[in-house]
Amino acid sequence: MFINAILPYVGLVTSILIPKLKIMMDSRDPYKTKKTSSAMFKALWSGGEYVIHFKYSGVLNIVYISCLYGIGMPVLFPIAAVNFFNQWVAERVIMAWCMK
Repeated sequence: MFINAILPYVGLVTSILIPKLKIMMDSRDPYKTKKTSSAMFKALWSGGEYVIHFKYSGVLNIVYISCLYGIGMPVLFPIAAVNFFNQWVAERVIMAWCMK
């Protein structure tokens, strides 16, 4: 559960760094690009598709685990709350800055 609590920030860092590195490898100036077609240029600079099914399955996994084992280990409920907050913050930033 602790690994799941920091996992949204790993996704945030990778969703910001990998596209920026690809853009830097192409060119820093959008007017001087190595892309040969406008579709390739648009795919590089517009951002990726948002894969909601992975996010949804992660939330369901946390809910299931915390409800199943939370009766025996009540510390799982605050950890799940922290995890939901971390996911909310990370997904807001990813949706605002990185995705189409």
